[in-house]
Amino acid sequence: MATVLVTGASGFVGRHAARALVESGDWVRALVRSPAAERAVEGLDCQPVRGSIAHPRSLAYAVDGCDAVVHSVGLIAGSSATFDRVVAEGTAAVVRAAAKAGVERFVLVSALGVGPGAPDVPYFRSKAVAEQTVRESGMSWAIIRPSVVLGSDGGALPLFVRLARFAPVAPLVAGGRQRIQPVWIGDVARAIELAVSSREDGVIELGGPDVVTWAEFWQQLRQALGVSRPSPALPWPLLRLVAALPSIPLTAGQIRMLRGPDNVVSDGGAAITRLGLEDLVPLDEQLQLGLAR
Repeated sequence: MATVLVTGASGFVGRHAARALVESGDWVRALVRSPAAERAVEGLDCQPVRGSIAHPRSLAYAVDGCDAVVHSVGLIAGSSATFDRVVAEGTAAVVRAAAKAGVERFVLVSALGVGPGAPDVPYFRSKAVAEQTVRESGMSWAIIRPSVVLGSDGGALPLFVRLARFAPVAPLVAGGRQRIQPVWIGDVARAIELAVSSREDGVIELGGPDVVTWAEFWQQLRQALGVSRPSPALPWPLLRLVAALPSIPLTAGQIRMLRGPDNVVSDGGAAITRLGLEDLVPLDEQLQLGLAR
């Protein structure tokens, strides 16, 4: 049994990762910033530890005696300075604390698409810096890069459902031609749990069994919801104006990401196979599970 610190434990991915680790027999410490975050991890049978990635003393206390760290603090929108502070500098702070405490294994939750050829946006730039920090940490490490993560209790699916049900249209960036590989949150959590117990260093690109375009994804989602709405391909200048509206849940950076390269695994799933992750949930079942709750 390993003692594992999970940062971002009250968040979508962190919460599921903590549960998977507990179920595998590990003792989990959940780093939480507030009483609300502590309540979010109730029922996970883990030890809440109050602290923040911005406070070195609290990190030192949290990692003391841990065998591994799962760093799952994430950010999807914000200024370039905010991404640098939370993602790049925050990861560096956790790495420093873990290395100083003698932690053996460090697992970073990143994102598919990080690396050469990624759109030049703060989201990818900050994650690339974070990944490099982990590689150079001196600890055994794994970097999990999931594609679009679906689940019923967080992530992107609840937003997609609201847009499909209530938005007059579902604007598709660049005609919805970008390919994605949606992956179920339970499979992401299993990958993290397996990565903690592994001793192999490396990047694990993680996608589900099905590769679809955004247009095909929206069509499947609307069919699952019984909703019929048009999905126009809006021109780039108009999309930039739309992203500036406060009521639209898309930033200009996110739209640039949707115009970028396909968001699919580049190794044909080889890293997933080496990890021992099997029986990933197909997209139609992901939608059924996500909409059933």
